[in-house]
Formats: sequence, structure tokens, C-alpha cells
Amino acid sequence: MTLRENRFVIGILFPFMYEIGLIEAYLFFMANRVELFLFLPALFLVFPSYMFYVYSPYIILKVTKAAEKYHKELSEDLDKIFYLDSIHLEANIKEDLRQNIRLILLPELKNVFRRGYIDPYFTRNDAIPNERLCSFRETLFLFSISFGLINVLNTTTIAYLHYSSIDLDFLYIDQIINLQNVFFFGLMFLSFVFVSGFLFLHSRRIVTSLINQLSYNLVVTAHSETFNDQSRHIELESLRKFPLEDRLGRKLAGNWDLVSKLYFEFIESPLNEEIREFSQREVAKTLVLKQYSLMLSKMDLSPEKRKELELQFYLGQEITGVIEELVSTEEETESIKIDILYTRKKLERWEESTNDEQISTFLFLWRSVESLFRHALWKRDAYPKDDQSWLSIVNSLLRERLLTVQENKSLKFIRQHRNGLLHRSQDRYTTKEDVETLLNILERVLDRV
Repeated sequence: MTLRENRFVIGILFPFMYEIGLIEAYLFFMANRVELFLFLPALFLVFPSYMFYVYSPYIILKVTKAAEKYHKELSEDLDKIFYLDSIHLEANIKEDLRQNIRLILLPELKNVFRRGYIDPYFTRNDAIPNERLCSFRETLFLFSISFGLINVLNTTTIAYLHYSSIDLDFLYIDQIINLQNVFFFGLMFLSFVFVSGFLFLHSRRIVTSLINQLSYNLVVTAHSETFNDQSRHIELESLRKFPLEDRLGRKLAGNWDLVSKLYFEFIESPLNEEIREFSQREVAKTLVLKQYSLMLSKMDLSPEKRKELELQFYLGQEITGVIEELVSTEEETESIKIDILYTRKKLERWEESTNDEQISTFLFLWRSVESLFRHALWKRDAYPKDDQSWLSIVNSLLRERLLTVQENKSLKFIRQHRNGLLHRSQDRYTTKEDVETLLNILERVLDRV
């Protein structure tokens, strides 16, 4: 039985069957009889139970308030997530954008978040750890709700039975006159209610966290990795560094059938999770960009300004997402993002810029390129320890296949131009083609990291 089936059988159906079994056990031990007709109404509970299961993702979202919390996180971190803190936004446009994001975009992203959880709810892959864990926690969560409600009903019924019997066509339960019996059963059912309440509160917190990881969450995309993400990355990275020849010998290590089988058994679970999260991030970015473009189309903006804002947001999603993963300090991250956004803006109006502005654009971008190249090698654990010159960094990038030979040739020419500008050994000017080439090389390297 899969974990998805467990959600229905254990999370919802079992508490109802427990209730029928409890009544039958009570009647057997107290009155020495069994009400066979009691199983007829029990059959009618199957359909409501199944309907409860069908609507369970909506109930879980409602009770956990995961979508509302996501909406709140987006609202509180609006400027950073949507790159409104950029220096290239005029004050009036920034305020107009902020207002439209709150009124138009955030409700749409909240709906996307809800669909991202509800749509795959019944088709999850139990082979993926996070999805398997979420299904298990949802089972406990649904069980705590249904089991808790049933025991609240039982507690109320016990109190009622102290004053009157229950006489139905298919069920008869005698009045419980003995106050000690009422106290015993009432205390037992109340303890079940408290246990269910504790399980409910504990499961709700974990399920909310897992929903944030499984749905299309822009906040998770924008923020730092969790401990589980980091440990999984380390696990995959350790496979690349493992000294296979030292352990097995060169001849045995060269046996691809053996090695591939060993590697696949180790890598299958973390790699599945990596691929799922990567595709989830890409879908989230695409959906957000689409909704962002629709929102801009409803605003009173010129086509040029709309295109500029779309490009800025796209750049923020695609490139700065990689930058945030590479660079550890927030100050350096913001500095690099500003340099790249500034370069983009100047390239659009290159002919209108002064010569000094063009040179500054080139030098700012080069500064970011040097920094990001180093961080890319640190992430790959390939940063040269002894010789940290530019040539050594470039050679390391070539060895890691982060840089192509043709890109290296272009970089050599551009670096000669940069050195000439710094040492005033040539006329102080730069070309749009150099800046565009340098920016394209940077984007391709970041895409390969």
C-alpha cells in the first residue's frame, strides 16, 4: 500500500472503523451482544470518507494557512523578492509597481502556490524523499483531525449516556448510571482528544514547511538553502571526489558495469530530489514572470519602460538567483547585482552615454566578472590554492568546463583592453561589443555552474 493510499485508509477511514469497532466491543462486553446492523450505516460512511479525502488538500491548506503565510512572506519582503530596491527605478514607478504587485500579482501568486500543492496531491512520487515525507505527515495530520473529532463526539456521547440511553432502529446503548464508568470513559476519550491535539499541532507545523518546499514557492527560490538542501548537495559532491581507484584499484574501478551500479544506488535518491527541485524552481520562475508581465501590461507604462522592467525582473530571476547561491555575503551580492543591472541599462542607451560612463560600465562589469569567477570555482572546490593569478583562475575554469576555449580567447582580448584602460597605455574608450561579449560570457559561465 502506497503512502497516498495510507492517507485515505489510515488518515481518514481507520478512525471511523475504530468508532464502529469501539461500539461493538462496548456492547459485547457490557451487554453480551453484537449489533450486526451497525455495519450497514458503517458502509454509508465510506462515501463521505472518500469525499473527505478528495477535499483533503483544500482542508489541509485551509487549516495550515500555508498559502496565507506565503502571501504574507511575499508582502513583507516585497522589495527584495521583486527587485524593487534597484537604483534604476524612479520613485513614482516604484510606488506604482509596489501597489500593483500587492493588488494584482500577489493574489495570483497565492493561487499558483495553491495549485502547485493541490494538483499533484494524488499523483506524488513516493520515491522522492520530500514527497514521501509529506505524504506521511499528511497521513498523521488527517488522522489527528478525524480521530480527535471522533473522540470529542465520544466524550459528548458518554456525558449524554449518563442521563439517557440511545435507542435507534439499528443501535441500542443502555444508560450508564455508574458515575465511575462515566468518569473512566470520559477521561479516556479526553486523553485521546489531547493526544490528537498534540499530534495535530506538531504535524501542522511540519506539513506547512513541506508544502512550502513542494509547491511553486518564490520565497524559497529567492532565499537561502535549507540544511537538507545543503546536506544533499554535499552528498552529491562527495561522489565526485570519492577516490574510487584507491579503494578498488584501477582495473576494477574501470569496470563501468560495476561502478555505474554502485553509483546509481547511491545517487538515485538525492539526484531525484535535485532534479525535482530544479524543475520546480524553473516552473516557479516561468509562472511568476508570466504573471509579472500580465501585471505590467495593465499598468500605464510605455512599451520601452515595460520591456525594461520585464528584462530587469528576468535578470533578477535568472542571474541573481545563481549569484545569491555563489556569494555568501549580502553586501557583495547586492553590489554585483547593481553592477549587472547598471550594465544592462547602459547597453540599452549606449549611444546616449558619455565616454566616462561607458568606461565605468565596462570596469564595473569586469569587477563583478572576476568576483563571480572566483566564487564559481570555490563552489566547485576547484579554486587554485597556490597560484591565484588571473591566468590560473581561467585555466581552472577551462578544466572545470565552465569556460570554453573560444570564450577564453575573447576574454584575453577584453582583458588586454581593460589593462590598457587602467594603466592609461591606450586611448581611454570602450566599445559596446566588448561589454556585450563580457556580459554574455558571464551569463554562460553562471548557467554552467
